Amino acid sequence: MYNAIASFFGFIIRLIYKLVNNNYFISILLFTLLTKLILLPLTIIQLKSTEKMQKIAPLDAKIREKYKNDKQKQAEELSKLYAENKINPMGGCLPLLIQIPIILAMFAIVRQPLTYIVQTPTEQIRAYTQEILNKEEVTEREMQMNELVIANEKGLIDMDVKFGINLGDIPANFRSQDENKKSHPISLAIPILAAIFSIIQIKITQKTSNMTDEQQEMQKSMNFTMPILSAFISYTMPLALGIYWLFGNIIQIIQQLIISIVTKNKNKKEEVLTLNKGGSIK
Repeated sequence: MYNAIASFFGFIIRLIYKLVNNNYFISILLFTLLTKLILLPLTIIQLKSTEKMQKIAPLDAKIREKYKNDKQKQAEELSKLYAENKINPMGGCLPLLIQIPIILAMFAIVRQPLTYIVQTPTEQIRAYTQEILNKEEVTEREMQMNELVIANEKGLIDMDVKFGINLGDIPANFRSQDENKKSHPISLAIPILAAIFSIIQIKITQKTSNMTDEQQEMQKSMNFTMPILSAFISYTMPLALGIYWLFGNIIQIIQQLIISIVTKNKNKKEEVLTLNKGGSIK
């Protein structure tokens, strides 16, 4: 299943790669934009679910307190509350759950672009690996670990951007003694930016979703772990994944701001209509 998903997304990136004149950088950006647009309806559902949960938060807390010693009754009353307000408690988790296989697939794709994007035959990758390692027998692991080196040396996929940056470089290798794997120091900017935009996204989420004090308290661990996770992944993986992660965060921020503005305007119109119907505004 994992390989099938990676192969499918790799095929899509390959199509984009051909359409943009073999520009790997633009391909990653467009693929990121495409996935975010496809997931947009789910993102809207997530935000609406969060908004509904906030509205019933006082009732939710009251039920939890009232039946804190009777978990079965508590679950029944909470289920009834959610049903009456047409809320799916798992609605907020759905976009995250769907993004997990995409992220896992991208892990494989950026490390093995020959397999998943260029679709180079296995025997050809084996021959290239034997040549690079100067060995007659190579393992599958050695083939996987050397795909980025092969792609660069043989010119099978153009991963160069500008300023000496290569999307196959791993920022953590900026001090490597192996010239084939050494990354440009400027590549360290990607993990830093990934962490910064992760923090910005979290702050915007908190500001636009009007979280309760209890929800903000629960969010504190996320405030700490997500920026670190973003930086760590971008630091230890090929730059292509860091670009995907960073650009994805930027798009997510823009989406959240737009949805927030639209929702607020909609709520204001509904309030005005309600007041007009009640005769309070003439």
